[in-house]
Amino acid sequence: MTTVLRAPVPLVRAPYAVSTVGRDAAQTARAGFAVDEALRGVPGVQVDNRFNAALGERISIRGFGARTQFGVRGVKVIVDGVPATMPDGQTSLNHVELGTLGGAEVERGPASALYGNAAGGVVLLESAPPPDSTLAASVRALGGADGLSRLQATVGGQDGGVGWSLGASRLAYDGFRQWSDQRSTRVTGRADAGNAASGWGALRASGAWVDYDAHNPGALSDSLLGVDPARAFANNVRQQTGEAGKHGQLGLGWRRDVGVGAIDASAWGLRRRLSNPIPVSIVALDRRAGGARAAWTASDTWRPEVGGRVTLGGELQRQRDDRQNFGNASGVRGARTLDQLEHVTSGALFAQADATLGPRVVALAGLRHDRVRFAADDRLVSATNPDDSGARTLSATTPSLGVSVEIARAASVYANASTSFETPTTTELANRPTGAGGFNPDLHPQRARSLEAGLKGAAVVGDRVAASWQLAAYHTIVRDALVPFEVPGAAGRQFFRNAGRARHRGVEAAAQAVVGDALTLRAAYTVVDARFQQYTVRDTSYAGLRIPGVSPRRFDFSALLRAAHRGLVAVDLRAQDRMPANDVNRAWAAGYALVDARALTDALSMRGVSIAPFVGVTNALDARYVTAVTVNAAGARYFEPGARRAFYLGTDVAFGRR
Repeated sequence: MTTVLRAPVPLVRAPYAVSTVGRDAAQTARAGFAVDEALRGVPGVQVDNRFNAALGERISIRGFGARTQFGVRGVKVIVDGVPATMPDGQTSLNHVELGTLGGAEVERGPASALYGNAAGGVVLLESAPPPDSTLAASVRALGGADGLSRLQATVGGQDGGVGWSLGASRLAYDGFRQWSDQRSTRVTGRADAGNAASGWGALRASGAWVDYDAHNPGALSDSLLGVDPARAFANNVRQQTGEAGKHGQLGLGWRRDVGVGAIDASAWGLRRRLSNPIPVSIVALDRRAGGARAAWTASDTWRPEVGGRVTLGGELQRQRDDRQNFGNASGVRGARTLDQLEHVTSGALFAQADATLGPRVVALAGLRHDRVRFAADDRLVSATNPDDSGARTLSATTPSLGVSVEIARAASVYANASTSFETPTTTELANRPTGAGGFNPDLHPQRARSLEAGLKGAAVVGDRVAASWQLAAYHTIVRDALVPFEVPGAAGRQFFRNAGRARHRGVEAAAQAVVGDALTLRAAYTVVDARFQQYTVRDTSYAGLRIPGVSPRRFDFSALLRAAHRGLVAVDLRAQDRMPANDVNRAWAAGYALVDARALTDALSMRGVSIAPFVGVTNALDARYVTAVTVNAAGARYFEPGARRAFYLGTDVAFGRR
């Protein structure tokens, strides 16, 4: 059953493009360094690992999110039931503990009707469940090239209907580039109790805390990239660019069956403080955010072979940012240039219905209304600096409808029409090219409408091979697309404007085969044709040009072999087409192919202790490549180089008792 669609629909019958990633693919024998490890081989998903924790990985789905300078935009991310995406649509993943990840689900394509603002796609990350014993503990120690070291410890168990786990980790990385080192300490935990059918229902609590510090080497021009891709941009070093911060959060969830339906409620809260020197200024942010969601689901069966569920609910989220900008004098705070208190309040009402219409037809419909209010209180007012306080309210109603028809046993065709609504984030609104405070009054939300059709299925061949596959084609029109740009004199700081109209269309294919208990093969192929249709800047039309930051073609392949009593060996291949870096399509990052490999021995057990060494290599062919582009960068500094060949070695040590 899928979780990301919030309806109990089997994956093969789901009328939307949904992919799942299991624990072996996401975590086993991996370094636990970046989220691209967990999302390898998902069609339609492009994860640019910048090897730069000050900016974070960029996740784009079908071209949504490709404009991001830092963090994740345009894609909704939820971790253990708690939104990593803020009410304004911005996502930070510093707190995600990849070393204990149990799996992921991805919904590809506009999904605002299910998840609201910034849902050009949805990623659900789920930590591994508590160990199936009264008490168990494990330690992972890992070391690798470029000063990589990672130490992780977890403890947990289950007893009396309560399962719990608690973990802590320390990551250090010197980086393959100058001025790219990072350090982070994380603590995570979760607890599960009860079940929805009895007693007080099912309860879940989860929490995370991270303290991190990372330097930002900056992007390079083509000429600097050719001289030495490991160098940092000189001005980034001079201005001490990077990000240091602390982030803590707590989430609570409760579900209880009531008669023919169920009540589902959750609440979360977080505190985030950071200092972010960029070349032209130092940004100091103190963020407090929280929210609650409640839904009631009624299920009924109207006649044999016809059933359905209706869900009604609402969400309320609140974000408070105390933002101050200072001049950057070689990493030292200069004069205050911005001082404002920002509030984002997001409210939504939603309805969702899923129905089984006879033995072959499944339908899923959603309708949601979002209202997002941004307010800024300018606290830097003088005779020469006017009061830029103000507020903006952005709203949208987003419907969706999908239908799946079974055409053979475990095979179906589907079609859907969906929509999305994406506001600018507070940072995008606050970064005004004029340098004024308040919010940019000329920046509007982008909206999308999408049509999609596909085929998916599963089969068992003989008694040795189980296979599954999916094929999807889509056509999406985006109005008022949010596009980044930089201006001379403020290099490294991105501003945003709206393009009139853009088109995203593409084809995604994926297949998986499991041969016996030993071999798992996965392959995925993605074609994305993302282009501007109406976009004019200073009398120059960019109509027909490709949207920068989106690779037109990508191929992923992985093979995982489990040898009886010897462990596993896995190989991952990714080949990506060249990628435009600016609106005029005159700068391109070259295409590349990467091969990664990893191996894990079966655990050696003795007196309740098991030891399992593992080893891995990334970029085994030592390719020189650009992992990400800074879209429309000033000074033509578009290119962010990827790491060369790097080895790592680690061991898992487990302790436990029944």
